[in-house]
Amino acid sequence: MKHQRASSTKNYAGPLSVPTSIPIHALHVRSPIRNIILKSTSFQSTHAVSQTVVSPYVASSYVSQEARQAVFRRAQEQVPEVDAALVSGQLPSWLRGSLLLNGCGDYRGMQHMFDGYACLTRIHLDGTTGRVTAGQRFLDSDAYRSFLNTGRMKYREFQTPVPADGPMGRAMVLLDTTLAWMSTGRAFTDNASVSLTPLPGNRLLALSEARTAAYIVDPTTLDTVRQVEYDDGLPGDLTTAHPKRAPDGSIINFTHSFPLGGVHVFRQDPISLARKQIAFIRDRNPVSPCWVHDMAITTSHLVVVEPPLFINMNSLVLGESTPFVFMDWNPEAGTRVHVIALDGSRVVTHTAPPLFTLHLVNAFERPCSSGTGTEICVDFSVYDDPEIINDLSLDRLKAFPGKDISPSRLRRLSIPLLYAAGRPVGPTSLAAPAPLLKDENAYGNFIEFPAINPRFCGKAYRYAYGTAAVRPTNLNNAFARHDLELGTSTLWHEPGALPAEPIFVPRPGGTSEDDGVLVATVTLADGQSAVVVLDGATLQERARVVLPFTVPYRFHGTFLADGRT
Repeated sequence: MKHQRASSTKNYAGPLSVPTSIPIHALHVRSPIRNIILKSTSFQSTHAVSQTVVSPYVASSYVSQEARQAVFRRAQEQVPEVDAALVSGQLPSWLRGSLLLNGCGDYRGMQHMFDGYACLTRIHLDGTTGRVTAGQRFLDSDAYRSFLNTGRMKYREFQTPVPADGPMGRAMVLLDTTLAWMSTGRAFTDNASVSLTPLPGNRLLALSEARTAAYIVDPTTLDTVRQVEYDDGLPGDLTTAHPKRAPDGSIINFTHSFPLGGVHVFRQDPISLARKQIAFIRDRNPVSPCWVHDMAITTSHLVVVEPPLFINMNSLVLGESTPFVFMDWNPEAGTRVHVIALDGSRVVTHTAPPLFTLHLVNAFERPCSSGTGTEICVDFSVYDDPEIINDLSLDRLKAFPGKDISPSRLRRLSIPLLYAAGRPVGPTSLAAPAPLLKDENAYGNFIEFPAINPRFCGKAYRYAYGTAAVRPTNLNNAFARHDLELGTSTLWHEPGALPAEPIFVPRPGGTSEDDGVLVATVTLADGQSAVVVLDGATLQERARVVLPFTVPYRFHGTFLADGRT
């Protein structure tokens, strides 16, 4: 990979020192003048340059107040779709499809980034004509409809409880919740604000972490088609918003039943959405289950990393204060790592040192590094503790400049699967996950919203992408490309801007893993919303589109190529 040098002073307007606590390797900084690539000499690699270049455009690493205000104000619906302006570069001619995104769009009365009501965004990119159109609308959930009609919350969201005045008010909330649970099974919100999963028949599945928060959405119109309801008897009121696709095309996910329950891993038909349990893992604490946000899949196994973060039922139902929203951190309990065969034939639970994670990058099976046996490699974002959950409270996110965001590091957990003779490995105590990159300061000790080339999901791979941090900052403020073979990182950063999850779109017919583009929304420093298209091999910006309406902060989404059914 070749980079242009940024060694001449004519590339920027005068020298301005950057704090030495922010080492930056291969940093693409967009400025009004030009894109500048900075190199740090914090470690040697085949991509390093033997000098450090200082740019004035890195001096302020904080996300602007205009960008913060834009992403957390009430979203504007845009129906029908409108044209957006391609302001720089050119869309790749092969890039034709829709970027479909989910996230919160109405935070009125809310306390946490995860609390707002679901709002869907569609951005259609046509590389043959250069035309871009965009639309946006709220998901028609019972939770949001009730809020619009009454001005009051009907269900608790992630951090924000249903308002209650005094002990009597809290007692009434508890009674209402209990009666709803007993009569309809709907004690939790149906606000499906987290993710979108493509389904056959031109459908999307919008999800959050409650069983009831599942809706079918039309990917063309963003119409809410129907709520998904199950009559299969599978227990569990909680689930994950990160279902995985098995090699046979089926969907793998789990529900969580409590109290006196556990994790029910199921296989789901992508057409009928019928579910069948393939494994059960009993909770270690029968009245306080652990909170698990994501998981990873290989060609033959599911891996569930269970941090020692326990749901406090009094806090969840009554809104009582706990250190981490409605959860308690108990590091002495350690981490459990469950390895589940996709055919349901075997479940092995390992132990590991305490850690916290939100998102996993990828997992794959390979011969053990010792040369004997087989192991599973699980790559994920690792935090020392769950303080990131508190970092994402709206009070902290809106604060300027605010508390520096908690560090998370790209690490690999190695799990023995088979002995050399082919016999399965039983439960064991795993070593702490190992670093994958030579200099973790190179990406600001922060990785979230990880992405890979989807063709390499569950397989050995080389490149990981995600959001990163140019510190100091209390929000992720950069994109990163990580070369796991060389142990190096490349960053894209625009001062004052707030990037969201990048999605890797492989080039049709491409032969190399990084042959494609990253597509993502970015809230610019002036509060405008944009879509950037970045080269998968260099992170150079290939195109930028400014949208005619504000897009709130997006969590997760998908890219549907034109012609896909």
